[in-house]
Amino acid sequence: MLLWKLAFRNLFVHRLKTLVTGLIIVFGTTLAIVGNSVVDAISGGMQKSLTNSLTGDIQVYAADAKEKIAVLGGSDGNLPDIGYLPDFKKVKTALLEIPNIKAVIPMGISFAMLNPGNLLDLKLEELRASYKKTPRDDARLAALKEHVRMIVRDIERSQTENQDNLGGVFGGEKLFKDAGENIAKALDQSFWNDFDRHSDARLEFLANKMAPLIFDDNQLYLSYFGTVPELFEEAFPQFEVVKGTMIPEGGRGFLFSDFVYENQVKHRVARRLDQIKKQIDKEKLTLKSSKDLQDKVKANIAQAAEVYSQIEPPAAATLLPRLQQLLGSKSSKFPELVSEFLAMDDTNFPTRYTFFYDQIAPQLILYKVKVGDTFAITGFTKSGYSSSVNMKVYGTYRFRSFESSPLAGALNVMDMVSFRKLFGILTAERRSETESLDAEMGLGDVGRDDIEAMFGAATESTSETRVTSNLQSLTQGRFGQVDSERRDLDTKYSRSDMEDGVFMNASVVLKDPSRLDATLEEIRAKNDEKKLGLQAADWRDSAGIVGQLTVMVRGVLYLFVFVIFSVATFIIMNSMLMATLERRREIGTMRAIGAQRSFLLGLFLRETFVLSFVFGLVGTLIGVGIVLAVGARGIPAMGDVATFFFSGDRLYLQVNIMHIAIVSLCMTIVALVSTQYPAWRAMKISPLEAMQSSE
Repeated sequence: MLLWKLAFRNLFVHRLKTLVTGLIIVFGTTLAIVGNSVVDAISGGMQKSLTNSLTGDIQVYAADAKEKIAVLGGSDGNLPDIGYLPDFKKVKTALLEIPNIKAVIPMGISFAMLNPGNLLDLKLEELRASYKKTPRDDARLAALKEHVRMIVRDIERSQTENQDNLGGVFGGEKLFKDAGENIAKALDQSFWNDFDRHSDARLEFLANKMAPLIFDDNQLYLSYFGTVPELFEEAFPQFEVVKGTMIPEGGRGFLFSDFVYENQVKHRVARRLDQIKKQIDKEKLTLKSSKDLQDKVKANIAQAAEVYSQIEPPAAATLLPRLQQLLGSKSSKFPELVSEFLAMDDTNFPTRYTFFYDQIAPQLILYKVKVGDTFAITGFTKSGYSSSVNMKVYGTYRFRSFESSPLAGALNVMDMVSFRKLFGILTAERRSETESLDAEMGLGDVGRDDIEAMFGAATESTSETRVTSNLQSLTQGRFGQVDSERRDLDTKYSRSDMEDGVFMNASVVLKDPSRLDATLEEIRAKNDEKKLGLQAADWRDSAGIVGQLTVMVRGVLYLFVFVIFSVATFIIMNSMLMATLERRREIGTMRAIGAQRSFLLGLFLRETFVLSFVFGLVGTLIGVGIVLAVGARGIPAMGDVATFFFSGDRLYLQVNIMHIAIVSLCMTIVALVSTQYPAWRAMKISPLEAMQSSE
């Protein structure tokens, strides 16, 4: 008891040093508890986001993969080469024998391109459809033809601005050289006088000679994953369809990610208006104070032509007086009114945003690809050849809680049959079937002389078309793009058809995620037993660089806490050492009256323990209080990426008893280490030396 009293007295006597040292301990303890709680919450949020969206708890892929799997892309943003496995049914049957595995979902991730056509392409297609309708709607035909003429006039005006790009990008040098003559022909009144009688030829001319002269960026680059849609929906409960409908069971089809649909497929001006509104409403920004929002407004003004060029003349005539009234303008020029309308500020944005969607948006091609459309998507096969398949867009999807995240919303969905066709991977059975068909049809390597012999009598343009067509057919036959049954989009496939065959990777969903490590070992054992030729990675490793972020964040936190505790150790040691030197007479006196070295060691240990315990307890209470206070309200996600890390709009913290125990252990170690040297110095002081020293 005497030692404890002396320890408290000594700390109180040197209270300034005690307070400085104690504050460092409080700060380090608080940081350790709060920091660990935040990192745990982020790690848990990311685990929930990844396992409930794309990766599952575990990913399996080919054992001979050239690179490690990274579902969300590697450090360079590219998808790694993970090869493929030939038989999903075999893998699924084997893995489902493991008690903790709930589901195995086949997947494959790749990139593709989609060009839905420019404005003139779309209007010409609409015009073709109108000519085929019975009875014809003459008023509608007249409106469409006038709109096409307006687009051609826009091409004439922009020809000089884009002359450096036209020849190299669209159709080659000849098309560019003939552009002026072709534009003049398309604008001549005689071209339109007998348009109805020669509609097919006129439409063909406009499609081949005019549409390629429009220089735009309509090309879409899409990341997608192939799967069995209904199986994926069953395994991932946060998956939900937003627009349209789910791909029907057994059907071929495509679902856009709603994030991609709204941020890439949507009309650029409308997209920016949505982003401005979101930042004003959610992030409480203003157009006056935010340069980013001001830049979006300027971009909309600069691209006003993308609005007024899409609006047909009759609709423009109807909108003109409404815009004049809204803007208080007397201008009778529709393009000028649209540009003025898009020059928004904080006072008029709400009104103009509403007007845009009520009055203008219905007249626009709001999405480059609409739900229900069928389009051709082009990708590259495993062998490096381009390959195309027709896909019907059934709708858009998202994952609940992090629907605005670009990470969770980066991939679109395709059925597994279409994925295999587009990626050009054949099973052994299909490869044998294709080779048999090639042999039966006498197909082999075709050289240029062979092609010229086959199509030498044709004209240059026809020959080029036919050669391209035949080469494409040969390529498709060789790499599985077209199978022997010529199945189309209306063909229904059984679950077995969808699942059987090659796959690149598979998501494994567990019944009890806490047994993840044990299940990984069971998968590896099953792989060795059944010769499956696969390897397995947990959700963190399979997500790529994104999955490693929590490890890096935790590492930085631990380093920071280590530095703080190291500093605390040296400061405590220094304080104790100074106190020892200042108490030489006191220590010498105690030694003279019989105090043993163990007595002095016990005294110093108790002083350090009291210091660490008291201030460590204060730091722990403050840390727990912060965690409870913040945890009750949650930390709001600042930005769309944060919603993925938080698995929602807020990050909720929880007190972890293990963290408190670890911090307490660390403080005990700090106390023990920092006491050793001062105690050693104190025990070296002789009674005679201490008694002879001056005050």
